Amino acid sequence: MIAYKKRIIAVSAVCLLFLVLGFILYPRDTDQSEYIFDKTYDIRLRDVTQSRSALPRQQTPPRSDGSILGDEDGASTETDPEFDLKALFSEGLINAHTTLKYFKHLEHHFRKTTTLGEHFEKIRDYLFSHFPGDEAQVLFDTYQIYLQCEMDLLDEFKNFSAATTTEEALAVLRRIQDFRRERMGRDLADNLFGADVKAKEYAFRRAAIVNDDKLYGDEKEKRIGELNTGMWGEEAGAVEEHPNPYNRYQEKLKIYEKDLSGLSSDGARQEKIRTFREAFFPPETIEKLEAVDRQILEAEAREQTYMEAETQILKEPGLTDIQKEEKIRQLQDLTFGEDAESFRRREAIVQGKEALIMENQQKAAGMTE
Repeated sequence: MIAYKKRIIAVSAVCLLFLVLGFILYPRDTDQSEYIFDKTYDIRLRDVTQSRSALPRQQTPPRSDGSILGDEDGASTETDPEFDLKALFSEGLINAHTTLKYFKHLEHHFRKTTTLGEHFEKIRDYLFSHFPGDEAQVLFDTYQIYLQCEMDLLDEFKNFSAATTTEEALAVLRRIQDFRRERMGRDLADNLFGADVKAKEYAFRRAAIVNDDKLYGDEKEKRIGELNTGMWGEEAGAVEEHPNPYNRYQEKLKIYEKDLSGLSSDGARQEKIRTFREAFFPPETIEKLEAVDRQILEAEAREQTYMEAETQILKEPGLTDIQKEEKIRQLQDLTFGEDAESFRRREAIVQGKEALIMENQQKAAGMTE
């Protein structure tokens, strides 16, 4: 693979790392007053959704006259067989929803070029064969700026150290966008990357609140509300409806984890969980979830009973190892029935893992002696 292509892939990997970190890092003191993209920027939930969707492929044959983007004179010699270019760029040649994705399509399409110069030459020829001359020039000039910036970005962060807090991850995300703004100009950088950066920033900040084990649910809810208003303005309420119900329910459990762990009885805990479920699911789904809960509890009780009986067998005096093994196998058949073989396989995996850990510990101990 050519060197410049490797560099672009590396930049994408670093950005993905930031996104993952945003969901696992805990804050020291998350400052929500200095957003990269707050509610004053014209980036809506719709923009985030559309920026992350795939480019719509051509559903109908290309137009017979070869015209695109409203060009009724047929200035273009052909159309792109993969896309309806008129629809793809209906919001303008440089837009927040399709331009960056189209650039990445071109980058992939000409990934086998051997030099950056050859790559740009192929892109230029391609664009001028698919767009009227003035439009092709705009796209080509912008593509050059975009690709060069992303390669320079990799050089800028080649000595990047992984962030260890939410604040550090946000700081790196800010530096990346500031770098793009300096190289590409603020308008172009925000137009191409704004929706993605804002989505990452929001994910980082929200995850920091949700995962803060020092806060009770009410305080988390309050901070999330402030975050929604600060970043999404009039769409603050809509952002809560954006994830699917199951993900929202799982997050609710995490938000109230400290409250749930502090309840005095399992019955009180289950009652609280049921109120959460009623907020997200219809009655039939709640019944299914409760049935699963019962199955899990029954399985846990069955395994607990088995473990106690197994311990007694292992302690029985006068039994050989073979006799103990046979009695344990009979106990497994009696306790787990048709699932006994599955249980034995799981036990073998666990025992094998424990043996491997023990072996490695012994080797490590031997090396230090």
